[in-house]
Amino acid sequence: MLLTLYRVLDLTGPLGFLTGKIFGDLGADVIKIERPGGEPSRRQPPFLNNGNGCHQSLSWLAHNTNKRGITLNLEDEKGRELFYRLAAESDFIIESFPPGSRRELGLAYDELSRQNLGLILVSISPFGQEGPYKDLQGSDLEIMALSGAMSLAGEKDGEPMRVSVPQAPMWVGAEAAMGALMALAYRSTTGLGQQVDVSAQVAVMSA
Repeated sequence: MLLTLYRVLDLTGPLGFLTGKIFGDLGADVIKIERPGGEPSRRQPPFLNNGNGCHQSLSWLAHNTNKRGITLNLEDEKGRELFYRLAAESDFIIESFPPGSRRELGLAYDELSRQNLGLILVSISPFGQEGPYKDLQGSDLEIMALSGAMSLAGEKDGEPMRVSVPQAPMWVGAEAAMGALMALAYRSTTGLGQQVDVSAQVAVMSA
């Protein structure tokens, strides 16, 4: 497999699930890190009823194959210490926290890379880490509208229309994986990692 020598820490929510899955499918050791109580997306319908009374989210199962899993409380000092130890021995961190919130948790890239110069941090957000919309949340509908994609759907001369299947997680997940691999190519010649800023709006716009 292409990426069997690499470790990925996956801190993403639904907007970044596909990125971790792509890495896992390519052979990387992907560790999905969830908050205490589990990722809320585990409770997203529709569910698989496996017959023993345990209902599992089909979306969760589809996007989190080929990943190992642990639970860490990153708001707790001990939890952060454990995360720092993992980060020191990892190649990639992929995350979808609101811009600026990682620094509040002590997880800013300049702090993490101090102990691992080759670390690649992939930051996925609705509208990027900088700019006038960076602090806004965005649903798939809003991201599609602001990307211009809805103007291409629907009847000729009609109102903009949403495509039925969610687009943002699919396109930004793939773009983030490509950006991470480009950063890996850069690291192979310089030894240095970097932060990759991936905007879902831009990803859908360029799809």
